Amino acid sequence: MPITKEILKKPESKHGLKGAALFNEHRIDKDILKTMDEDTYEELVASWAYWCLKEGKEKKYEDVFRLGGAGDGGVDVIAYYDIAKRDCDIYQCKHYDHPVNRSDVIAELGKFLYHVYTGEILMPREYFLMSPQGLSGPFNKIYSNPDNLKKEIKDAWDKDIAGKIESKKSIKLESDLEKFIDAFDYKKFKLISPDKLISDVHRRENRHVYFQYFGVRKDDIKRIKIDTPAEHQDYEAKYIHHLMDAYNDVEGVSDVTPENIEETDFARHFEFARDEFWMAESVKKMSEENCPGDTDEFRELENDMMHHVADTHDEHYKDAYERVKQVTKHATTMPKKENRIISGELSSGELKGVCFQLSNEDKLVWKKK
Repeated sequence: MPITKEILKKPESKHGLKGAALFNEHRIDKDILKTMDEDTYEELVASWAYWCLKEGKEKKYEDVFRLGGAGDGGVDVIAYYDIAKRDCDIYQCKHYDHPVNRSDVIAELGKFLYHVYTGEILMPREYFLMSPQGLSGPFNKIYSNPDNLKKEIKDAWDKDIAGKIESKKSIKLESDLEKFIDAFDYKKFKLISPDKLISDVHRRENRHVYFQYFGVRKDDIKRIKIDTPAEHQDYEAKYIHHLMDAYNDVEGVSDVTPENIEETDFARHFEFARDEFWMAESVKKMSEENCPGDTDEFRELENDMMHHVADTHDEHYKDAYERVKQVTKHATTMPKKENRIISGELSSGELKGVCFQLSNEDKLVWKKK
C-alpha cells in the first residue's frame, strides 16, 4: 500500500479565509474549528505542526509532512525529530460534527497498529489524535488509559477491525501480530485538545496561521514602530544612491553625498525620505508577521503603487529631483483596499515610503540614463 508524502514548506492557502471573510470580528474560534471541512482541518493541523512545533521556539521537529490519499494508513501528518533515523511523531485528524467516540476510530487505531507491525508505517514516539470537538466522555476513559485501550482494541478486533484493514481480506489477530499488539506501548496514544491548537497558532509568532484559518481580529494586529537609524544602513543604500543622483541632477548642483547632505538645501527632503522609508519598513514587517498564510500584502501594495505612479514617473521633468517630488506626491492619492490588514496603517508618510522601498529595489529610479 503506497503512502504518499507531501513536504510542507509553508502553510498552504488552498482553504484559508480570504477577502472580506477575514474581517468578521464576531466569530468564535471553536465554532470555526467545528465548521471547517475535513481537508481544511488537516491543512490547519499540518500548518500548526510546521510553524508551532518545527519553526517555533521549541524547534521540536526537523521536518513535517502531510500524507495524502486514501492509502494514508491512518496517518495524516508525520513529523520527524530525525529523518535519517526515522524518528517521528504521527498525527491523525478526525473531523466530525460530534466529539470522537469509540465507533469513529477503533478501526483506524487497529489499522494503524497493523501497518506499524508490517513496517508500512514507522513506529512513532507518539501518536496524536486531533479532533475539533475532542473525545466523548466514555471514549476518553478508554483512550486515556493504556490498559483499557489495549483491551478495547483486542476485544473489537474480530468484529470491528479485521475486515477493515485491507480490501476483501480479513486480518486475524493471531501469532506474531497478536504478540505485537500485546507488546505495543499504548502510552504512545495521546490527544491534542482544540484549545491547545488554537492557543498555539494564536501566539504572535504564529499569527499568520491563525489569521488564515480563523480570520483577523483587529486587537491582535501589532505594528512595531521602527525608528529611523541615526547612521545610514547598508540595507537602504540603493534608494539613497538614487536620491543622491536626483539631487545632483538639479541645475547648478553637484557632489551631493550622504556625508555632506546636511550642508545642502536637500537636507530636509532627505531627512523626510529616510523617515518615510522606515515607516514603510515598519508596515512591511507588520505584513510579514500578521498576514494570513503565504499572503504578502506589502508586496501587493508595492505592485499597486507601481501601477499607480507609473505614468507620473515616466513624464518628462526638468530634473530627477522634480520626478521624485511628483511621484511621491501622487503616491499619497492611491486608494486604500480596506480588506487589507495593513490598510489602516497607511498615511501619506507610509505611501511615500513605499516609493522609496521600490527605489531600494531599483524599481523606481529617478534619474534616467
